[in-house]
Amino acid sequence: MSKAHAKKFIDQLHKDKALQKKVNEASKHIVDVAKSQGYKVTSGEISDALKEHWSQSKRKDDDHPCVPFSQPPGA
Repeated sequence: MSKAHAKKFIDQLHKDKALQKKVNEASKHIVDVAKSQGYKVTSGEISDALKEHWSQSKRKDDDHPCVPFSQPPGA
């Protein structure tokens, strides 16, 4: 998916209630996966942690490259 497509998807997400529901269900699945690994987290906490990680990964002096959300660390 190109960056332009990603931006269009985000735009559609803001307008489409059915799409919002699908994305919300997907985020619940991510929380379930985290909990199955022993982490006690909420979707809000994961969202905040990702935002913090991504903002830090944009720095040029960062030792850790930004990894796509769907790619596990170290892969």
